[in-house]
Amino acid sequence: MIEILDRRIKQMHEALGDVIESDLSAIVVDRRSTAAGFYCELDYSGGMTDIGLMNIADSLVANIACLKDHLKIWCRKTGKTFEGDDLISSDKNVALVHDLWNIAKHVELDRAPRSGHRPRIKNLKRIMRLSSGGQPGAFSSFMFDPFTGQKWVNTQKGGSVSLVITGAVVDEHDTILGDFASICEAAAAAWQDALLQAGVPLPTP
Repeated sequence: MIEILDRRIKQMHEALGDVIESDLSAIVVDRRSTAAGFYCELDYSGGMTDIGLMNIADSLVANIACLKDHLKIWCRKTGKTFEGDDLISSDKNVALVHDLWNIAKHVELDRAPRSGHRPRIKNLKRIMRLSSGGQPGAFSSFMFDPFTGQKWVNTQKGGSVSLVITGAVVDEHDTILGDFASICEAAAAAWQDALLQAGVPLPTP
């Protein structure tokens, strides 16, 4: 049982790594000169298509949401109290990911969604995200030479620069419920806490 859970947690982290990438080599600096002037544009897509982005998003949602069933089996076999349903009911991000997964599997839900919405993902794209990490004195920056295409990243005290696949999670009325990547990060962290509280050891290297 622990081998399966170990693999599932690693799969979730790898799926997060596909969505949040710290390797910036995919950024293309596109330089063009015309009679009107010099133009420079940054392309973060790495050549990903809309379908490719959706495949990555669907994989992350599935890898997070399926932890519920694995935790339930773990608790049954180890005599622990299963609190996965309480987590879904109390955490908006966990509930949204759970509903996204159920809708992807079943197309239509035969019961009320746990989040109170029928969420879907729209406008997926890959962007650059600069974060200070929230620590005093933390810093992050990205610079590039428009003539050579050379790139520089500078981070301090937990700052980060990453490429993130994200979009909007919206309800059935097209009202934005949140940012896809942020929702998934929060839901993944919540499930990992639940696993640890149930006595599931961290994945082995």
